[in-house]
Amino acid sequence: MSTGARTGRHARERGIFTFVEIMLATLVLALAATATAYWVESVNELTTGADEAIVGDALVKTMEEILAPLPFREPGGTTFGPEPGETLATYDDLDDFYRGSFSPPLNKDRGTQSDYGTWKVVVEVEEVDPVTLAPANDTDMLRVKVSASRKDRVVVEAYWLRARAALE
Repeated sequence: MSTGARTGRHARERGIFTFVEIMLATLVLALAATATAYWVESVNELTTGADEAIVGDALVKTMEEILAPLPFREPGGTTFGPEPGETLATYDDLDDFYRGSFSPPLNKDRGTQSDYGTWKVVVEVEEVDPVTLAPANDTDMLRVKVSASRKDRVVVEAYWLRARAALE
């Protein structure tokens, strides 16, 4: 006969879990919760990175829209970069944007996009040899690099070449 003490066999017959079983179940649940938390954190990091890439790409494309219609260089100009007295509003050729840095970035009308105050767009324009693409002087080819960065981390970069048109 039973003296009333619960043994493992009798506890199972009554549907009661043992202490060890409860501890193992708690451990499994804790590990599952931890794994889920790490997964959510990594998804959030990926989403943030994707959002930054989308914004950075849009900022670079905006600079392309500003730069694309501009002539190669001032006809007969000897200054590489903005001519004396020129301001952003009066930049009238591609080389005027030489070493341009814009924070907050520009919109297509050359106004600032104050919603993107943590962003910076840098434009680098340099003359290159048309054959080797090595830096050179007084050539008919420019390499343009536009980079968008946020909090001093480059998010997107774009490069293109621009040749002087026969009519320029």
